[in-house]
Amino acid sequence: MFTEISNLLKDGEILRINIMKTGETLVVTVLPKSGEVKDPAAEQLIPLNLKGSPDELDAGFIEAIRSPVIKSTGLMTNMAEYEKSTQKATQESKSEKDRKDKIDKYMKEAEAAEKAGKHKEALTAYSKALELDKENVKIKLKINALKLKTTGCGDIFSATTPQEEQPEESLYPDDTDDTDEEE
Repeated sequence: MFTEISNLLKDGEILRINIMKTGETLVVTVLPKSGEVKDPAAEQLIPLNLKGSPDELDAGFIEAIRSPVIKSTGLMTNMAEYEKSTQKATQESKSEKDRKDKIDKYMKEAEAAEKAGKHKEALTAYSKALELDKENVKIKLKINALKLKTTGCGDIFSATTPQEEQPEESLYPDDTDDTDEEE
């Protein structure tokens, strides 16, 4: 009998069996439980009650409890899985919200630093945001623009170069062509 009961249960499942004798009749209550399920709905399951003589119960007990136990334990397994998935989804949702909040914080810091002309601070904040959101094109563009500003390369699309903006001074300021005057 216990081998057959063991085959009905999965690891961690509980099968409560209470037996009460009234005269020559036994009243047996069977109630599957799961320690993993915390949902109060699991407490709504009512026990299976069987009555019979000891010989009758010996002959048909397992067959009488097989289907109800399998249904009940299956239900509790589904409830346990549901609880685990909702808990995981809640944790992941909180984690994702925290990640987005950090990105927003770094973006605001970067934008404020950029407006204040603190390009290196802005670049650091944008880089921290990019670490959390590696595929964000907007952040990548901001970082590239700031790198151009901090390296002094200027605008790569400008028609003038940095050398053209400042006139070159001659290495020899008094250098004149004296060869024409001597003739």
